Amino acid sequence: MTTLPITAPAAARRAPAGQSHRWRAGLRQTMRAEWTKLLSLRSTQWTLAITAVGTLLVTFLAAHGALHHSSSWYQGFDPTNQSLAGLAIGSLALGVLGILAMSGEYGSGTIRSSLGAMPRRGVLLSAKILVVGLGTLLIGEVLSFVSFFEGQAVLRGGAPTAALGQPGVLRAVALSGVFLALFALLGLGIGTVIRHTAGAVAVFAGVTFLVPILFNSISHGIARFAPELIFANSIAAVERQSNAVSVTIGVVLMLAYCAAALGLGGLLLNRRDA
Repeated sequence: MTTLPITAPAAARRAPAGQSHRWRAGLRQTMRAEWTKLLSLRSTQWTLAITAVGTLLVTFLAAHGALHHSSSWYQGFDPTNQSLAGLAIGSLALGVLGILAMSGEYGSGTIRSSLGAMPRRGVLLSAKILVVGLGTLLIGEVLSFVSFFEGQAVLRGGAPTAALGQPGVLRAVALSGVFLALFALLGLGIGTVIRHTAGAVAVFAGVTFLVPILFNSISHGIARFAPELIFANSIAAVERQSNAVSVTIGVVLMLAYCAAALGLGGLLLNRRDA
């Protein structure tokens, strides 16, 4: 009689711990599978190659176009922002990579195999978020720092330059890499919602590139909250424009956009058939 009040709660306490352990074990296994799938896809390899080549080429052209101007032209010139111009290509390409991580499975039909191996859809989506997020964070940081050093090397030919030790420069370069990963997660969320690659890419491109142009024609105050303009004018800039949002607000807004897309995607993933 006296042992019942003790053992019953103890058993109740042990059950959630076991469930948590199984969830973590399932997440680790699913992450390994997702990592293998992502790296083995030819579309991933092509996307990464296009990302690297496109980013470095645009960086070179942007930096070279800033050479040999009059001193008045360089008033308000931001060497850091100029050398990170190529990351606009990276934001689009890594966003497409995030889309393909989910929509590619629906297009090929492998989503059924994935859900058969991991029926808990929340675990599957969590694994994709972690794999895409961490993988593109690494890629984004490498691209950001390589672009910065490439741009500064070109600018030394006849324009003001920047160094990582100057105020705000290291922050801009490092946060640019973080933002590239957030663009990939935004793409993953959109791909989870729409499931079709072409449609998801069109929506992502519209959100990142067309919406800022549309908003800018209506109001500069609204346009500054668009993801790509937050990236260009706040995150990748040391000398921010007067109407640009602060770095903190920019990061919070981008996190909110990603959370909204991924949250809606997770909700639909649980409710829809594969």
